[in-house]
This record gives sequence, C-alpha cells and structure tokens, in this order.
Amino acid sequence: MTGSFTAGGQSEERGPAPAAPPSDGFFACLPGFAFLRRQSPEGAIDYPWFSDGVETVLGFAPRAMGVNARGCLHVIHWADREAHLDEVRRSAATLTRCQDEFRAITAGGEVRWLRGTSLPRREPDGSVVWSGVVIDATHERRAELRLDMLMDHAEDSILILDAQGRIDSANAAARRLFGYPAEALLGRPLTMLLAPAHRHPELLDSAGLSNVSIVGGGPRDLTGLRRDGTTFALELSTSEVRLDGQRLFVGIGRDVTRRRQTEAALRETEQRLRAIAANMPGMVFQRVLWPDGRVEFSYVSEGCRSVLGLEPAELVGESGRFFALMQDEERLAFLAGLARASRLMEPFDEEVSVPGPDRRRRWLRGSSRPTRREDGAVVWDGVMLDVTDRKLAEQRLSFLAYHDPMTRLPNRAAFLKRFETARDEARRQSSLLAVVSLGLDRLGVINATMGHVIGDQVLMGVADLVRAAINANDMMARVSGDHFLLLLTGYDNRRTLEEALDRLHARAQTTVSVGDQDFDVSAAVGVALFPRDGEDAETLIRNADAALQRAKAQGTASFQMFTKELSTRARKTLSMQNRLRRAVDHGELSAHYQPQVDLIDGTVVGMEALVRWSSPELGPVSPADFIPVAEESGLIDAICEFMLTTSTRQARAWQQEGLAAVPVAVNVSGRQFQYARRLIAACEKALAESGLDSRWLELELTESSAMRDADNAIAVVQRLKDMGIGCAIDDFGTGYSSLSVLKRFPIQKLKIDRSFVMDVTTDPNDAAIVDAIIAMAKALKLKVVAEGVERQEHLDFLRGLGCDQIQGYIFSRPLPAASMRDLLARGCRLSTTDPIIG
Repeated sequence: MTGSFTAGGQSEERGPAPAAPPSDGFFACLPGFAFLRRQSPEGAIDYPWFSDGVETVLGFAPRAMGVNARGCLHVIHWADREAHLDEVRRSAATLTRCQDEFRAITAGGEVRWLRGTSLPRREPDGSVVWSGVVIDATHERRAELRLDMLMDHAEDSILILDAQGRIDSANAAARRLFGYPAEALLGRPLTMLLAPAHRHPELLDSAGLSNVSIVGGGPRDLTGLRRDGTTFALELSTSEVRLDGQRLFVGIGRDVTRRRQTEAALRETEQRLRAIAANMPGMVFQRVLWPDGRVEFSYVSEGCRSVLGLEPAELVGESGRFFALMQDEERLAFLAGLARASRLMEPFDEEVSVPGPDRRRRWLRGSSRPTRREDGAVVWDGVMLDVTDRKLAEQRLSFLAYHDPMTRLPNRAAFLKRFETARDEARRQSSLLAVVSLGLDRLGVINATMGHVIGDQVLMGVADLVRAAINANDMMARVSGDHFLLLLTGYDNRRTLEEALDRLHARAQTTVSVGDQDFDVSAAVGVALFPRDGEDAETLIRNADAALQRAKAQGTASFQMFTKELSTRARKTLSMQNRLRRAVDHGELSAHYQPQVDLIDGTVVGMEALVRWSSPELGPVSPADFIPVAEESGLIDAICEFMLTTSTRQARAWQQEGLAAVPVAVNVSGRQFQYARRLIAACEKALAESGLDSRWLELELTESSAMRDADNAIAVVQRLKDMGIGCAIDDFGTGYSSLSVLKRFPIQKLKIDRSFVMDVTTDPNDAAIVDAIIAMAKALKLKVVAEGVERQEHLDFLRGLGCDQIQGYIFSRPLPAASMRDLLARGCRLSTTDPIIG
C-alpha cells in the first residue's frame, strides 16, 4: 500500500506508510479479525486497516468501522470505552503489549465479547502503530459469567486453592463468611482462615498419608477464623481436581454453629427426656402392631420397673407379659380398642389395672397417637401414667357425689337416680311406691346441750335403726341435717304399704345409747304415694315434705299422709311467700302505730309499731296470714329491719316537730335473737341514720321465743340494754316461763296477752292469771301493759289490780302515721267515761 486508510475508509497522505498487513486470506482462518491501530505524535488515534473478518464478527464492512473524537471505536460498548482507551495509552507510553478486551455492539445490536492483543512499535515520525488480532470470546465469557454467577449465588462458601494451598478464587459467600474482600483473600494461604489448632502443614496431603488431611473423605469439622478474630464452627469438604495438568483443590464450607448448637440442645433434650421418662410415675413406650397381628413393645422406659415390677428388657423381649397382667375381660377390651385405633388411625386412650410390685392393684392411664409405616406396621408412641392415687380419689369423689359422708347413706342425687329405676319398674308391675320424708325431733336440743359429736352419733344410731326396718330393695337417703328421704318399693296394695309405713314410723321412735347415756328419740313422718300424689320425684318429694311439715305442726312423733288439702295449702304458702318477697322489694309494706296509755293520768306514754301490707293483687293482708310465712321463709329479718328504719325515722321526725316524745316499740322474732349480730347491727344503723336517741326505742320479744334459748336471749337483751334500748316480753302468759329464768332478764315491761284480757271479767281463771301476772311484775319491779282492752269493765278491772298501762281499741286502733301524728298533736288522753275510739 502506498497510502493509509482511516477508519472512515478515506485515503490521505500521512508520511511514511506503515508496514503492509498480512494477506486477508490468512486472517480469514481466524475466529475474529486483525487490525492496525495508529496514534499520531499529537495523540490522535485511528484504525487504518481491518481484516475482512470484522464483517463476519460484527456485521460491519472494514471501511464502515469508525472512531469517535477521542479515537475510540464506535462499536465498543460505552461502558468499556474509558478502560480500553486507558489501556491503549498505557501501551503507547510503555511500548508494551496492549490487552484488547472489550464488549462490542454488532450491526444487529447484539453484544459480543472480543479478546486479543496488539503489539506496538514506534515509527520514525514518532507515531505508534499496533498490529493486533481479536477473537470472538462471547461463548467463553458467558460461560465464565455463568460460573461466577453460580458461585456468587451459592449459599455455601466456595474456595479454589492452588497446589500450595493458596486461595485462587473465593465466591461471595466465602467473602461474607470470613469477612474479607476478594483482594485480601487471593493468593493468601487457606490456613489464615482456620484457628491455630487446625493449621497443619499436611492439611492438603492425601488422606492416606496424613491423619490431619482435609482432602476427600467427606466434611471435616474445623474451627473457622474471621477477619475480626471471632471463631465459628466450620464444616469444610475439600476435593482435589486436575486441570491442564495442574493440581487444584475445591473447598466447600459452611457455618454450622447454629446446627451444632441445635444438635447439642437436642442431645441435652434427649438426655432430659430420658431422665424425665425414667423418673415419671409411669412409663414411656413405643408399641408396634405388626401386619400379622403381633403386638410388641419396641421401647419401654425405666419407669416400668416401679409400676409393674418388670425390667424394660423383659417387656421388650416378651410383650405378652404385659397383657398377662390384665384380667381376661380387660385384656380383650384393650386389644379390641387397639385394633380399632389402628383401623381408624385415631389416638388410643387406654386405662388398665395391673398388679404392681407390691401386688396391690394399680391403675395406668395413657394416650398414644398411631402412625403407619411403609411395611404396614402401626406404631404408637405414648405414655402410661400411674394414676392409682387419682383413681382412688375419683372413686372417693364419686362416692361423695352420691353419698352422705357422715352416715354413708345415699344422698339426694342418688335418691333421684334410684327413683327413676324404681318408677319404671313400678309401672311395669303396676305396683305402689312411697316417698317418705322423715325428720328427727329435738336433735337440735341434743346438739345444743351435749355437743355435735354426741348429736352426730345419735343421728347415725337412728339412721341405722330406720335403715334396718326397710327392705333390701328400698332406699334411705340423708338430704340435710336431721332430714331423711326413704323410697319404699314393690307393694301390690295399699294395705301392705300402710303396714310397712306404720312399722317404719314405730321404729323411728326409739332409744339410742351413746357411751353411757340413753337418748329418747322420735321422728315425724310425711308420706306421698306414687302414682296418686305425683308422677316424678320432685313432685313426690315436695308433697312428702309438705306432709312432714304438717306432721311437725301437730307435735312430735307425728305421722301424716299427703292430701290435696296439703297441696293447696303448700301452694298458697308458696304463693304468699313469693308475693311477700316482692312486697319487701317493691315497698308495699307500711307501719301503723297503736298508742300505749298510762292508767293513772291517761296520757300516751308509748306506741307499738305494727307492720301492715297492702298488696296490689290481694288488697290488705292480715299479719296473721303473712307473718308465719315470713318467719318460715326468713323474710322476717328484712321486715324487722324495715320496721326499725321506718319507725325510728318517724319518731325522730315527730320529735323535731315538737310533739310529745314517746318510745316506739318494734316486734322482733325468736329467729332474730338466734342471729343477734344482724339484729344489733340493724338497730345501730336505724338509730344512726334517724338520729333518734336509743332511749326512745324498745324491742318486744314473745315469751315463747325468749324461753326457747333463755341464756342466749338474756345475753342479747343485756347487750341491747347496754346500748340504751329497752326490751319487753310480749304475749306473756302464753308460754312456759320459769320465774328463776324470768328474774334474770334485764327487761322493762311485761305485756299481758289479749287472750286473758278479753274474758277477765267473766272467767275467774283468766282473772286469777292476770292478777298473778300483775303481782309478779310488781314484785320484779316491772311495768305491766295489758293488750286488747276494748271495754270499760276491762279498764276498771285492770285499774283496780294496779296495772300500769293499757293498749287497745278502748283508746285507739293501730293508726297510720298521719293519724298517729294528729293524735299526738291533739294531746289526747284516756277518759274512763268518754273513751276515744280511733
């Protein structure tokens, strides 16, 4: 060539031409193309010549290959241009080989990797000319990139070592694991990544020549050393490979610290579980049901020794010994349940009783979940606990659920359960049943005088005697303190049943010996018959109890058959009780006041507060009807508290109006004296809330209530007296007072019952009684109030005997609060010739 070609293909004169390139025929055999590159003395770069292979590789004709203003080929990828120009200038400056490696963009827009070299020479004019060849390395480069990508995305660390154990390459995982950048690892020995204890010179020797070699034979447990000096558990697998006759090693490692910790924890857990299994009150087991029907234990914990008295090896070697411990029926049921669980693959809950080492019966209870193996065997892993103590406790609880712990008789729940069976049988046989409600008389007196220990023994003695009087198919149950229920069954006719009831009642009237003392005991009996008096247990029990209450009202040792009249009465009582409860809650009660008058000057010296009830449905209800119901149901406490609150507020209000201050008397029941704490608290509250001085409050207690438990009543009255509250005995003469007891009562008044006053002028006996009561009261320095005074002759008679005060219609009926206020405001007095009738 006489001239040169620029990259644009135009000829120009530039001084001496470079040496002619080899023929294109030679370069046509290359998988690439050849080129000439020239840099002028001024630094401009151009490409005077390309071989025809450039069109094969890049799709551009040699004359179409152009350069930019800086002398970089247009086909070079923009990201590689700066690096390529730097390499060209370096080669020009040093006249050393130029590494031509870059990405090029083909005419079709495809990216190809070109790799080659060019040799520079300086021309006489100062320019530098390179002769170079590049080949298409796209496939090789892509393979290298894929390998790099795979290595850098591998979870495990990968190290390539040379024959001397130096690191040739390391993937990203290895760099992260050891904390080094790539440049700090390359060329460094593998031992720098290991703890000093593992830095052996023979580390990469053949495994057959050194016992510390890590080459071949699977993973090795080592201790890795990070750049920051921390160590970790390293698992390293090292393999030797030959590449182009060179000996290389590939090491794959991972941080197994967490796995080692997990394995250690698992070992510790296994040891702990074995210790627990050995010490628990039972045994851990693995049971196998083979396809041929054999049942064996493949594992049994040490606990079987204490539970069964057998060694684990004995059960594993001979599983039949376990089943031999069971009773025949229990063993068959156990195996049937095991077979069912294997068919349905459901958990197997088992409970067996076996003889223990001490030959005492033990209960084992367990649960296991089945899994099926590939060979068809079913395996249960489970635990059987020794629940002997719990089982015995359950039996005791079951007994207590249906029995009275003291008498060991059945209780109400057992009675109801037995009744269902007896009723069905009676219907089939058309026979009679009797439900008997039996209550002991005066057991409370025995408890109070002799103590509950003696009282319990008396009760058990009576229970034994009564139980002995009934048939084997009959039943006796204790339902409360001194209350029993009996079920008499299998009677064909009414006559034989009544004879049995008579014998039972007679046997309940007996003498019981406790220690060296004899106690005469009696019982009241109420009876209801099936089917005449009811079809179900609750109805019959309720009717028998109603008959018992009627019997007790008639006196001790009474007997009462249930009648429709009792049912009607019971319903009325229950209805009255419900209505009365609503009356207390809804404010249907009120207080009326009946004045008490002094017989000397006729002035009002006191008043008795009397409860009144006006029902929206029933209208005014007599106290004689609802007070007994209140006593029986316990509502009397709420009624008394209502009266205390109402009467004290009213009395205080009248005093604040300037009316005459007179005491107000409130009736209390014997029940309240038995529970005196509530009574005292109610009095304190009423006085505190009303502001009434305690001297203006009196309490009246009936004679019979006072004498029922005289010592307790005396203590309560004394407590009230200490509070400044006066007490009187009401209805005196109707009870059985002892003078020796009466004189101990710190009371202020005796109130003569109206039953004696009504006939005092016509009945000598009543006159004598009233005379005696007044004389006795005078002797005891007590005030006497006569109740029920209605006629003038009564008044004259009482005044003649020296009676202090009277209360009755001759002066005033019980008045509502407004009328009583008017009476006090008018200052009314008693006149013997002109009585005031309210």
